[in-house]
Amino acid sequence: MTGQVRRAVIYARVSSPDQAERETILTQLQDVERYLQKDPSFQLVGKYVDDPSRGPIPLADRPEGRRLLDDAKRRLFDEVWMFKLDRLGRDDIDPLVVRRQLNQLGVKLVALHENIESPLEFAMRVAFAAEERRTLLLRTSAGMNRAAREGRYTGGIVALGYKVEGKKEKAHLVPSDVIIWGDWTEADLVRRMYYWLAVDEWSCRKIANELNAFGVPTAYQKEGRGIRGKRTQGKWRPGHIRNVVVNPVYKGELQYGRRSKKPDREIISATIDPLVSKEIWNAAQATLAANRIRPKNSSRRYLLRSLIVCGTCGLHYCGSANRGVTWYRCDGQLVERGPIDGRCPGKSVKGPELEPAVWDDIERFLRNPGALIDELATERNGTAAAAVAEVDRTMLQAALENCASQRDRMLDLYQRELITRDELETRLNGIAEQKRQLEERLRALDPEPLAEVDDLPSEDLLGEIRRRLDEGLDDEQRQEIASLLVRRITINTEFVDGGKRATALVEYKFPRVVSTCTDRDSWPPPA
Repeated sequence: MTGQVRRAVIYARVSSPDQAERETILTQLQDVERYLQKDPSFQLVGKYVDDPSRGPIPLADRPEGRRLLDDAKRRLFDEVWMFKLDRLGRDDIDPLVVRRQLNQLGVKLVALHENIESPLEFAMRVAFAAEERRTLLLRTSAGMNRAAREGRYTGGIVALGYKVEGKKEKAHLVPSDVIIWGDWTEADLVRRMYYWLAVDEWSCRKIANELNAFGVPTAYQKEGRGIRGKRTQGKWRPGHIRNVVVNPVYKGELQYGRRSKKPDREIISATIDPLVSKEIWNAAQATLAANRIRPKNSSRRYLLRSLIVCGTCGLHYCGSANRGVTWYRCDGQLVERGPIDGRCPGKSVKGPELEPAVWDDIERFLRNPGALIDELATERNGTAAAAVAEVDRTMLQAALENCASQRDRMLDLYQRELITRDELETRLNGIAEQKRQLEERLRALDPEPLAEVDDLPSEDLLGEIRRRLDEGLDDEQRQEIASLLVRRITINTEFVDGGKRATALVEYKFPRVVSTCTDRDSWPPPA
């Protein structure tokens, strides 16, 4: 310090863009600067102003806050002045750490409108500021939840196809009539996406290519903005299409909190005007699910691809060919994925041993459905449903056994000092939660009801299919028919005498569930 002159700097910050609009930074600077100018013993040597930020960000992580600490180490000033202590931060710990760092450097912290000379007074005001922030967040969250339950617009990016009507407490979302391309409104564009996906069964990539070919602008391109300050290419991408069509807002269900990363966050739903019916929305989701497991770039057709599920891990089977022989094998055999550790031990099955039996049942049904359709209206529970439930039960029990082996492995790793106690507790808690969910599913397991009559193709379509049967079908047509009439094929793997034995449980959409075996010479006689 030179003579009696004290070199002072001002630190100012607002904690939200809304405060910035009200020019509170300018107010902070002017009030502190006027006070210092009245006292000739002060020399104002600098100002540090941080942009709006959300959350309790430490001073050292803010651009100007970091510069202030660096300049303090260089002894460029003697005192740091603030409008109030909470401008330094509303965290329980960080202001105390900053004060200790500055004290060690011989720099004094001063608040214009608060007395923080005493360490006790300083600590109390830090605690009050942190508690004030928590109270404000609690009240704000309660208000936002109340607005969400009432179906009001709560801020943020508006979903494509909607616009905000009204202001403040009267603001709500309505279908957008803003023209985006030709005579299409934004709402029309979204409806077209769902139609292509749900009715025409297009892929998200095909929809994106179609929109790009038409020259339809994206929402960001139309509004002239980017993502997080960065410009976009103005092209539709498959991921963008997918993000649009999975949003439940388009079936009239506005969900608040669904993107929160907090595990205990309540998801609040409210009803608004839908852009598509629930039937169209559900059909679009079904197409998305089917597209994930259908072959997209393969010239080879597998009759039962996308229909076979592994009874061990729950993943789907994929088709492959080896020396001209078709094989179906679990996706969990290729890479370590799914609910069990390591690769799935589910047995692969030969196409020639499974496909003829399934196709024979399908063809016999198509040629003579007769009483089977009448029977479907009354048959709901029985040996078929029980057999399906038994496979699910076997799969859940296998997953529970896997949880026990995972727990033993974690304990072994801890005993060998390969993981810490904290890591052990975290992993054991995860295993315990997985076990709880599996046990809950096992207790609640009920036989799955058979398909409703509406799940079957119409009589007209069945007649057309029978006509084509007589003319001869190619592989693509056979696969489409199988996807219409087969609900699911579950491959249950048993370990017998050191080997594997696979049993295929075929669940049809017509009123039969036929249990067949994949071992050689083990097929049951035709029904």
